[in-house]
Amino acid sequence: MHDTLQPGNAHIPSTLLITGATGFVGSGILRALGRSGDTPSGPFAGTRIQSLQRKPGSVVGRVETVAGDVTDASSLSGKLDSVDTVIHLVGIIEESGGATFDEVIRRGTENMVQEASRAGVKHFILMSALGAHDSPKFPYHRAKFRAEEAVKASGLPFTIFRPSVIFGKGDGFITVLAGLVKSFPVVPVVGSGESKFQPVQVDDVGASFAYAASHPEEAGGKTYELGGAKSYSYQEMLDVIGAELGKRKPKVHVPLPLMKAVVTLTGPLPKALRPPVTMEQLKMLALDNSTEDSATPRLIGHTPVALEDGIAYIR
Repeated sequence: MHDTLQPGNAHIPSTLLITGATGFVGSGILRALGRSGDTPSGPFAGTRIQSLQRKPGSVVGRVETVAGDVTDASSLSGKLDSVDTVIHLVGIIEESGGATFDEVIRRGTENMVQEASRAGVKHFILMSALGAHDSPKFPYHRAKFRAEEAVKASGLPFTIFRPSVIFGKGDGFITVLAGLVKSFPVVPVVGSGESKFQPVQVDDVGASFAYAASHPEEAGGKTYELGGAKSYSYQEMLDVIGAELGKRKPKVHVPLPLMKAVVTLTGPLPKALRPPVTMEQLKMLALDNSTEDSATPRLIGHTPVALEDGIAYIR
């Protein structure tokens, strides 16, 4: 294993633009880039870092904001001029109105790739998802797969990351499960509960992206799967969460078709009155989300954080 960002072999970009920098994963990447405070630090201290935003405003740390919307190709014109590296994170986990998986994930990536090609970007880094594949039954995974294909076909030097479930303060999965364990007298388990997950900590993901951004020759043309230290079944994850909270509660299995019906019927209601799960997340519970070839330890230089060692934030 190597240490992250060794001075002898790192190639730090002069200008780096991130889409989705204000999101959960973006925050982890900014920390890894030394932009979590008021003063830039670390190997990227001299890098000009920009955040593409539909409504430019303040971003944590020393980051410039650039106006642009990945779903509007015309708004991107000229925005990648002089940019060495692009980290493209923008995505959604729930469709709403015109914000579909295909429009935001696939089309948004195609728009970014087109402008990156025109501008001569030297390295395009994409966040995809573990399990991305071209199946109409799983529109989220299909959009991610087609985004990957657009990047590969672009002719740009690229790196693709496929993370498993990402956990950390502010996440949208482990925190939701913790809410169920805290609030319900019994813990609902959708389906068999045997699907496998390999949760990876957000700062380990951030460090992986930082390594790729500073090692374009090593990471170029690679697709990396990112997992945490261990794999767990869905039920085992609930047990880990319960142990952290000091709550041991019985589990009740809910048939997947019944849960899908509930999600469909409550769809028109305000979010507070809906189950804390989307239809797409229900579909994905039937799929394994772990990998036998996780690149995380190779990229960050040490063993990733295990779920049970990194969820004190749920208390």
